[in-house]
Amino acid sequence: MYRLRINFILMLLLSMIIIGSLSSNGCTWECNVTLDGPDSIEVGQLITLSALGAPEGGSYSWSNTPNLVPYGATAVLRGFNPQYSEHIWVTVTYTSPKGKKCSDTKEIWVCDCHIEINGPTDVKVGDTITLIVTGEILGENYEWSVVPGLVPNGSTARFTGQTPGDADIQFTYTNPDGKTCYDIHTITVKQECSVTLSGPSVVGIGNDITLTACGNPPGGRYIWKEIPGLVPSIDSALFFGKSPGNTTIEVSYIPPGSDEPCTAIHDVTVFGVDLIEASCVKSGSTVSREDLIIFTTPAGFEDLVTVRPLTFSTLFQTEEATITAYSGTSMDSDEKSTTITVVNSDLKNSIGLSFEIPNYFNQVLSTIGLGDKTELSVGSSFKKWKECCNFGVGSLVSGEITGNLSIGAESFTIIGIPLPSRVKKWVSADLLNVSLSGEGSMAIDGSYNACEDKTQWSGGGNLTVAVKLGGELKLILSHVIIIKQEIKGCTSISENFTAELTKLNVSNNWSGLTGMIAGTIEIYRRTFISFKTKKTYFEKGNILPVTISLPSLKEE
Repeated sequence: MYRLRINFILMLLLSMIIIGSLSSNGCTWECNVTLDGPDSIEVGQLITLSALGAPEGGSYSWSNTPNLVPYGATAVLRGFNPQYSEHIWVTVTYTSPKGKKCSDTKEIWVCDCHIEINGPTDVKVGDTITLIVTGEILGENYEWSVVPGLVPNGSTARFTGQTPGDADIQFTYTNPDGKTCYDIHTITVKQECSVTLSGPSVVGIGNDITLTACGNPPGGRYIWKEIPGLVPSIDSALFFGKSPGNTTIEVSYIPPGSDEPCTAIHDVTVFGVDLIEASCVKSGSTVSREDLIIFTTPAGFEDLVTVRPLTFSTLFQTEEATITAYSGTSMDSDEKSTTITVVNSDLKNSIGLSFEIPNYFNQVLSTIGLGDKTELSVGSSFKKWKECCNFGVGSLVSGEITGNLSIGAESFTIIGIPLPSRVKKWVSADLLNVSLSGEGSMAIDGSYNACEDKTQWSGGGNLTVAVKLGGELKLILSHVIIIKQEIKGCTSISENFTAELTKLNVSNNWSGLTGMIAGTIEIYRRTFISFKTKKTYFEKGNILPVTISLPSLKEE
């Protein structure tokens, strides 16, 4: 073995002499190459070798070394145990753009012990990663370096990022032959940049809101993007609503020791008041949202509108007042105003209605000469006031029409009933007494509701006149004695009233009036004469029903 190594060294020296003689022939300036890389390698370890040739623009070729993978000007070598040496020899040859060739060789020492720490090379503060050592590890003759956040568990370990920066983690292993190897794994602990932007998402024109930014890790600086209405501070800003629409507010945060910012955005909608409409409100009450019509731009923010005033009162039946809608509470808020009518429905005014009802009693009584003895008077009591309707202010009317029957006197005299000829020379009954009496009532309720544009009438009644005949026989000659007499007759006359919609239906009836006289007289104390006679003054009948239009209660 020793002889073989001597021969190998002699061959290497011979090749170096040949190369030296080639480089001393005056053409050295046309080709030059250097080979760099680690001076040692462990079995199974991967290393990278790099070559640099001059002048630039040439090509590279590598020696046929086991486990060597060329990549142009670089090559990757995996460590192995050479058969006749403790070193691995790698040669690179460079061919210049003009075809000149030059070479460089590197001797790399091979050790038998090799381990490698595998795992992520970066972690965020607060996050945990797992590291695993690979290689042939026999026994427990190894140790991990002491690093904050590292928790070993045999040939594995868990690492939690503590503070930003690089953390070097070393694993050292001594094999049974006493050879020691180690690997260092560098982890970059990163503090991720984050920023949040919070605050209201709606503001009325002329009002302002406060937005707050919060960056992490703390201690950095904030950069607010300039937009109209934004007044930035350090980590907060005031935003004033200028015109309706959507606005995006943006802030950037640069953490300490970094030039890489992170950004947050916050969308804000600015709205204004376009219109407020109100019809009326009852005195002493509070305006509710249902009483108002409000429009905003953009639409949909009516519930955020402030309305002043909300409570109204008046001592008059109606009074005008101004109501205003604001886009917020600021003195500079966008605003629109309208007029609202305040209605005091407790104040009611009396109104007079002239209404006549035909008196059919006298038409019938005229047949017995009493056509002017009854009087039918009509009275009314109505009040009018104001109320709030869906369309605005409306009038309401309510009251009653009543009828009253009065009799001019209690007793009248009418022409009597003619007697039979056989007794009319002895007695007479030419004059009869008539008594009239009246009873009943008539009342019609009427109302008009302007909110419904509806008139209603209801009610009615009956009025009745009772007629009763009476009297006595009168003697013509003194020697006649009236032994028995009977004078009678009665009837009733009535008017009936029924309100239906806007009409008053009037009907009447009478049962007819017939007077009757019966009696017995004695003449000269020896002759008795009995008689009975009657007279019909009017037959049973009625007048055709009449329909009368009730007065309109609606204001024209």
